[in-house]
Amino acid sequence: MPNERHHIRYVPESPNVGMAFVIWSALGALLLLVVSIGGLYGIYHAAAPPRVLPGPQAFPQPRVDTAESEELRRITDAQTKTLETWKWVDQQHSMVQVPIERAMELLVKKGNSAYEPLLSSPQATLSEPAAAAERTTIQQGQSPSAAPNGARRQPEPGK
Repeated sequence: MPNERHHIRYVPESPNVGMAFVIWSALGALLLLVVSIGGLYGIYHAAAPPRVLPGPQAFPQPRVDTAESEELRRITDAQTKTLETWKWVDQQHSMVQVPIERAMELLVKKGNSAYEPLLSSPQATLSEPAAAAERTTIQQGQSPSAAPNGARRQPEPGK
């Protein structure tokens, strides 16, 4: 047997394809598809039954604003009045609203220094408590340098 050669002989298949097998396979796939769609349709209607939709409703007629130009004039007048009047901004009377024309004149007069800080005091560099203390002493009429020496210090708690 070791010396025997096995020859594999090639035998071509017949070019005829069994059409019965192809047709039955296609019909089986089609039947499976129809059964699947029918089953999913049944499950869907069981889980979410159809409901009756409300009938169509008529939209209300649009309201036409005939006084649009009057409204625009009223709003423009209110904005112009705000821009052209003097008034106190706060209850303490420490800030004033200046008319826009006057504010522009003041900025032009300042020239290059118009965008510098409004307060050029050392308060800008102080911490918040120190700045508050300095503001208080200035408002009371004392000089900022005299306040720490002349003021009586309160003892710190726990000492």
